[in-house]
Amino acid sequence: MLAVAAVGALAGYLLGVRRRAGEAPPAPAPPPAAPPRPSLSPVQVLRGEDLAGLAERDARELAEELRPYLMDVARQHGAAEVTLWRHAGGDRNALDIVAWSGDGLPPAAATWGTVPERALVAWSAAEQMVGFERRDDEPRIAICPVRFASGEAAGAIVLAATDRFTSTRDSLRDWLPRHAAQVGRLASLFATRNEVARQSRFTRALLRIARDLQRAHEPDALERALCDYAVEVTGGEFAVLLRWDAAQRTGCVAAHSAHAPWAMRDGVVTPSSVAGAACIDGSASFWEDARFLAERGGLLRDDDGGVVAGSMAVLPMMRGTTAIGAIVVGATQLGVLRALEIRNGSVLSALAVNALEASWELAETSRRSRTDALTGLWNRRHFDEQLERVLNETDRFGGTSALVLCDLDFFKKVNDTYGHDAGDAVLQQVATVLRDGVRTVDICARLGGEELALLLPQTAMDGAMELAERLRQAVEAATVPHDGVAIRVTVSMGVAIYSAGSDGKGTLFKRADENLYAAKHGGRNRVVG
Repeated sequence: MLAVAAVGALAGYLLGVRRRAGEAPPAPAPPPAAPPRPSLSPVQVLRGEDLAGLAERDARELAEELRPYLMDVARQHGAAEVTLWRHAGGDRNALDIVAWSGDGLPPAAATWGTVPERALVAWSAAEQMVGFERRDDEPRIAICPVRFASGEAAGAIVLAATDRFTSTRDSLRDWLPRHAAQVGRLASLFATRNEVARQSRFTRALLRIARDLQRAHEPDALERALCDYAVEVTGGEFAVLLRWDAAQRTGCVAAHSAHAPWAMRDGVVTPSSVAGAACIDGSASFWEDARFLAERGGLLRDDDGGVVAGSMAVLPMMRGTTAIGAIVVGATQLGVLRALEIRNGSVLSALAVNALEASWELAETSRRSRTDALTGLWNRRHFDEQLERVLNETDRFGGTSALVLCDLDFFKKVNDTYGHDAGDAVLQQVATVLRDGVRTVDICARLGGEELALLLPQTAMDGAMELAERLRQAVEAATVPHDGVAIRVTVSMGVAIYSAGSDGKGTLFKRADENLYAAKHGGRNRVVG
């Protein structure tokens, strides 16, 4: 019936054209026994659009949808521009530039670069190989073939630098296939949106999410957003994001949506759990009736007793054949999650891999740059930044904050007597005692050598003195075994406070240091405030 309606609509359209041209309508002809298939799809006929117009619109939309991701790729590697080349129509030997990282329409392929550079792009796309054009032994153009998610060749993604990339050649060789795979997924997703009308709402959401994911670089915000997106595109009631370490065969809960069950909001993920097994196997699992999962043991870990839910899905996030995490989607009612919507969740997990992995790598790099390698405490750089933040927040919200400076007593004697390995072990033990004894909002840092510091937001002098004394006693009671000897050490501490609006912000560290000096010269192993 839809085809008949399409033919009728097309006939009405042509009739209107003739009347507008002043022509008399032809006499009606008897319908043919087998009407020819219309050149336009029913949807196109009813919308009054032709194939050329649709193709032009789709090309514009594809370029706009891909531009944010291509811009992000350019920023990541220091490229002047990133272009996506695609086979022109059915001609496997011709390539067009269909999207790029710049503004406006993409440049014409015929005028891009030099003849040898265009030939290198065509060769890389045809041979399905990564290619580099070098100048002064530094890559200036990097090319990687692109395929659609279905597997057919699509073209190539090309990164061009003005002088050189900020990424090394090895880094480019590692990242280019990831970017190409992501572009292939996005292009395939765009095509699916146009071909499958029922999926248009979900697919448009996924395209928006893919763009948003690439723009979100803070891990916490990205993780929470991913859970919300999973709920949106699957129709589930809650979602949980898992981070998985394939080498250690263990994972943890990274984030969750608002209505996630309490048993799924934090903790580790064990390999024998339902979610852990899905990460190890690398295959998505879906249950329209998930009530029996409680009988299989834990959903996330062996001792959680399972989570009672009506529908459940575990969607691994794969880097090649290795899972880096998974999205768990659930609903309390039976049949809420369906296979079609779960496929959207799988597409979401694939789209999120690059952004999430890059965000985790960036966060880990930042953490290492702000962490003392020996003790695991924050370093001086991070401490100085947090000191400024805490004092500014104290002025803004009122109250009092405290600073405690700590110094190990006779630490040089420990090194001289037992060796520097023993001294390192002592520092690590003291750092553990201090870190375990403070709140999560407190900052515990190693300033250098044997000097440590505690930054205590919203803490008055009496509370800071009480904490410092408790920690001093804990350090004194601890022993550090080394080569059959139990080493004991003590610490001296100086405490100072800053009250909102006072003039002591610039002297806080000096006052705490003076009190530390007084503790050292007053006999050591004591707290002075």
